[in-house]
Amino acid sequence: MARDMLGFLFLILLFLVLITFYYRKAIFAKLPYLNRRYQRLPAIFSTNSFQNDIEGGLTSEAFDLHQNIADGDNRLGLEDSAEIKRIMEAEGLNFDQARLFRMQRKFKTNNIDPQTGVPRDPKLVTFSN
Repeated sequence: MARDMLGFLFLILLFLVLITFYYRKAIFAKLPYLNRRYQRLPAIFSTNSFQNDIEGGLTSEAFDLHQNIADGDNRLGLEDSAEIKRIMEAEGLNFDQARLFRMQRKFKTNNIDPQTGVPRDPKLVTFSN
């Protein structure tokens, strides 16, 4: 009896592990704080380039990387391109929408209103013209 129960629990655990593994991209996309631990090295160690970003679909009319290449820009490509690609895949968004989604999420985590860009700090003092 105990052996049958142990076998059943093992099968349930195995099933949960397989389901988690299968949906890991969606899970990590919904829990961005888990990805922070595994961010790539700083840009000075990066092998990324604007050409790689273009080939990865990380360009648009509003954010044209072709011009960076034409101007001879010597930077190492976009930062956080892997996170933007994850958002594009997980949420089914295009490049511009994924950039907006990422920025709004960063605003929310920093207590900034994503619609207005104004901090939500109750001690905030602003002056108008």
